[in-house]
Amino acid sequence: MKISVIVLTCNQRELTMQCLRSLAKFFAEDDNELILVDNGSSDGTADKVRKTFPEVRIIELAENRGVAAGRNIGLAAAKGEYLMILDNDTIASPKAVKALATYLEKNPEVGIVAPRLVSPEGKVQRSYKGFPGIGVKLSNVLARGKNSIATKPPIKITEPFYVIGAAQMFTRLVYELAGPLDEKIFFGPEDADFCMAVRGIWKKVVYLPHITIIHHWQRSTHKRLLSKGSARHAGALLYFYIKHHRFF
Repeated sequence: MKISVIVLTCNQRELTMQCLRSLAKFFAEDDNELILVDNGSSDGTADKVRKTFPEVRIIELAENRGVAAGRNIGLAAAKGEYLMILDNDTIASPKAVKALATYLEKNPEVGIVAPRLVSPEGKVQRSYKGFPGIGVKLSNVLARGKNSIATKPPIKITEPFYVIGAAQMFTRLVYELAGPLDEKIFFGPEDADFCMAVRGIWKKVVYLPHITIIHHWQRSTHKRLLSKGSARHAGALLYFYIKHHRFF
């Protein structure tokens, strides 16, 4: 098995189906696989996928275990040499996925590679980021997600502090050395934490602007500041800051 793509979903059946349709030709190939981790959905996502895409490996969890835990379960089940975590609200062509694997193959000093993410309208997401300190997070909340759009997106290959977990690829060896994702982080910033772990094994984190994936990015924590999800995110951030002895 060459490439394993792990898609995590929870009660987003239509977005998930759209994502899988974009990759149908990819996981129909014998040397690739797609693993869907259903994080406690109650909307019939797994049944719909099972009927429509029998080639997809489905792992159903009884409850929502969080982003890090859900992805770890999928990664542990993967058989590929190259592992990709992909949000279910993306549209990713087989060509883009294979291009990421080719880049890793040709650049062994790179630990994580990520594509350019754009909205369906073509707006570039600021998916390449610096350290997610308190000031940055407060700015995000006040901006209500507006600063998720890149004003001057990179046109050359860059090495940011981290790339968001909506689309990341790494080798099995990198995951074994740097992983697993920290499951004490229910969601956000498990992606920044993992990128830090990868750099801790002396590998680079690289953003490739010439490879594009569509992302219907959703910032629910900006819509409902007092929601349960927002509280979990705040708790995860506090844990992350204490873990790394850094707040800014």
